[in-house]
Amino acid sequence: MVLKNRIVRNALLIWAVGAAVTGCASDPEGSAGTSGGGVSGGGAGGLTGGSGGAPSGGVGGVGATGGASGMTGGASGTSGGVGGMSGGSGGMSGGSGGMSGDDASVIDPDAGPGGDGDCCSGGDCLCREPPPATLEGAAEDGPYTFDSYDNGVGCIYYPTSADAVPPFAAVALSDGAGGSGGCRGAQTGGWGPFYASHGIVAMIVNTTGGDSPTQRGTKLSGGIESFKAENADSTSPLFGKLAGRYSVSGFSMGGGGSTFAASDDPSLLTSVPLMAWTPTGDGVTVPTLFICGEGDTLAVCGRHSEPAFGEMPDTTPKGLVWVSGSHRGQPSAGGGMQGAHGLAFQKVYLEGDERWKPILLSAEFDTGSNLE
Repeated sequence: MVLKNRIVRNALLIWAVGAAVTGCASDPEGSAGTSGGGVSGGGAGGLTGGSGGAPSGGVGGVGATGGASGMTGGASGTSGGVGGMSGGSGGMSGGSGGMSGDDASVIDPDAGPGGDGDCCSGGDCLCREPPPATLEGAAEDGPYTFDSYDNGVGCIYYPTSADAVPPFAAVALSDGAGGSGGCRGAQTGGWGPFYASHGIVAMIVNTTGGDSPTQRGTKLSGGIESFKAENADSTSPLFGKLAGRYSVSGFSMGGGGSTFAASDDPSLLTSVPLMAWTPTGDGVTVPTLFICGEGDTLAVCGRHSEPAFGEMPDTTPKGLVWVSGSHRGQPSAGGGMQGAHGLAFQKVYLEGDERWKPILLSAEFDTGSNLE
């Protein structure tokens, strides 16, 4: 029996040498399972890594000369394997991975919006949990766990569930007058956990009480640049995990700031001013949802949001909705409907998920709204 096994192994070795170099899966922890050996193809064939037994996936082998196909990283027990390089003219193919697996490539921080989901007609979208049956259901927290950290620009909340697979969209938010933002943001801090639980990364930017709306706009723009830097930083929890789909939002003075940030950066996908104070609409082309409070006596909608809303070009996708209650910036305002409206809008226009469109359009929009 031993002799027979040696003959088979020798025969395979002789055959493989004439074609390419074999790859094998790695078992970095050396305690779970047995690493399988990959077998190379000849001629135009590529190389396939064996299956890994340890929690980290196997690494694909290196192709020989002239192979047109690339290799595939080994499958893993828990996390995805790392894709290897192909021989000859082949490219790189990354193995499938979970939240803790290595990324085969890093998303370019300056790249345009990314997404390859099946929840929109063109495929340029991010698809997560299905929408609720009603708009009221969108006020509930989402299914994903999350974590947070302060990177000096603001407090970042991001999904950590294994089934919340990158890439993610991201939104920067700002407190109103007197608010300091960050991880203790008393005015808008609830949006970080709320968005992250629905698969959207959120940053509550650090602010000072003496800012103006234009200064808040500048800080929100700084938050977007910080997202791009986090995506390119190999030490960041967001390394390679952002889709290049960015949004701004804010409450009161921060809501005014979100319109100024959108005016300065037309590459943003959405802007959501919450009971905005002195916003602008002049020349804004970014899809915008204004949310007004029926009992707001500080940033009265008729003197602040409505004029800016009317000032926006009719070619800009825009909407204005009302929620009950006074001047409040949290998603819980209006019995949770501020969060429901904001989330539905972000799902459709930021993530591109068309399944949420009937939920968004079930809202009672003010005259002049053109969302469809």
